[in-house]
Amino acid sequence: MSSSLILSSLPSVTTVLLVISSFTLFVVFYIRSKYSYWERRGVPTPREVDVPFGHTKDLFFRRTPMTFVFQRIYDELEGHKFGGFYQLTKPFLMIRDPELIKSIFVKNFSHFHDRNNKMSEEMSSLSSHLVSLTGQRWKNVRYKLTPTFSSGKLRAMQGLMQECISELADYLDKATADGENSEQNVKELMAKFTTDVIGACAFGLNCNSIRDENSEFRRIGRLIFKPSMGAHIRSICRTLAPKLMSYLKLRSINPEVEQFFWTVLKDTVKHRESNVNKRNDFLQLLIEVQAEEIKHTRSNDHQNGDQAETRNGHAKNAIETPKDILFTDTVVASNAFIFFIAGFETTATTLSHCLYELALHPEICAKLREEVESVKQLHNGNLDYDAIKKLVYMEAVISETLRKDPPASLLVRRCTEAFKMPDTSLVVEEGTTLFVSIYALHHDPKYFPEPEKFKPERFLGENKDNIVPGSYIPFGDGPRICIAMRFALYEMKSVLAYIVSNYTIHTCEKTSIPLKYNPRSGLHSPLDVWVQFKRIVRS
Repeated sequence: MSSSLILSSLPSVTTVLLVISSFTLFVVFYIRSKYSYWERRGVPTPREVDVPFGHTKDLFFRRTPMTFVFQRIYDELEGHKFGGFYQLTKPFLMIRDPELIKSIFVKNFSHFHDRNNKMSEEMSSLSSHLVSLTGQRWKNVRYKLTPTFSSGKLRAMQGLMQECISELADYLDKATADGENSEQNVKELMAKFTTDVIGACAFGLNCNSIRDENSEFRRIGRLIFKPSMGAHIRSICRTLAPKLMSYLKLRSINPEVEQFFWTVLKDTVKHRESNVNKRNDFLQLLIEVQAEEIKHTRSNDHQNGDQAETRNGHAKNAIETPKDILFTDTVVASNAFIFFIAGFETTATTLSHCLYELALHPEICAKLREEVESVKQLHNGNLDYDAIKKLVYMEAVISETLRKDPPASLLVRRCTEAFKMPDTSLVVEEGTTLFVSIYALHHDPKYFPEPEKFKPERFLGENKDNIVPGSYIPFGDGPRICIAMRFALYEMKSVLAYIVSNYTIHTCEKTSIPLKYNPRSGLHSPLDVWVQFKRIVRS
């Protein structure tokens, strides 16, 4: 074939340029169309968009902690009750107004009853828990689990809680005996403590995390929250393209973590079946809920079978195995799992933030110690469940810690039914995801003057009564508020009461002021929190 014939068979330069230009124009118009979603609806947005990353480029590349990315979006929407923003090209809505937050999370909950992290059992065998369940199934499970965190149930767990505090006491006594190990990274120490508490109160197991550096439970806890590129990609997919997770068969939980929890649960349940003594822990409560449900279902099945036999005069209709059981083994395992991961890391982070603030503010620590000693005197030197409830200033200190540094700094809801925003013409479409930046809300001087200052008095007396409803939501709000809130508060008050009663807390050479935060964490989590403990010598 001649060279002239070859050249004539190739596309002309003009044709190539035309194809490239057409494709470029298509991409430009496509992106403009995507980024005009909120503009077309008259919704304000932050000023700059980083194409194609939207308003969360730093989050995508993990250069800035998630907490501060969404605080920036919140701040740039100043003067508006809500505003739109984009992650890549997907539109999201930021809710800023406390009254509107109450409306969405409480009054109009039926339009926003699901979170945005729905998981199927294809993604994980531990996915059927309160955080990811949706619709009526979530409502049914929540209803059955709510009584497990009653005052009576918490009071029954106080013995298990005290055993864990005793382990911490032994550790700190040895660490401060000669002063050499009195400097502690309390982020890690409190994670070990809360792991032991969850192990005891959830599974009835001695995790031994404080004494044993190689504790399997602590290793698994680190693995769950260990930042990785794979976990980051899965998180992006869950937010932006949840169907892609299923299509690519991406696992939402590390297989090693799944295997560990299934093994622990099966071994624990098997042990309890052959043991007469029952424990007052979360797993036992789940087992009893399941057993009661099976008993009730079988009873109804037998009644239906007897009625059918009476009517038809032939074969028995009783069912041997119950159908439509809500609390299957998967639901039991999933909720035990979520109680573990939601319970140890967030509580440990709050405790480490609180100890950090007490080290920076010795006058607050002294006032807290005075209250603890006063309550102990009224209860014969003991701090049982009823005594802990009387620590009013302690609760204010914890509340201020949660205001200043909420470990879960973001609330997310998905619109499940089209909703018209009050006093506007905007109709939020079904499937739209709403964000509330808890951290930004807690740091808005409109609601909390001098937000960077640690002032427990905000949560005492008239000051507490004057807090704008919807502006302080460290545990969420509405029917999906954290179910274990009372347990977490009881745990934190119990261990802090012991620490401030027996030690003074100080900054040291390793203390980072201000704290540095992990840009790869999904929580508002400092890299390290170092303080020094000094044993109080009583005459």
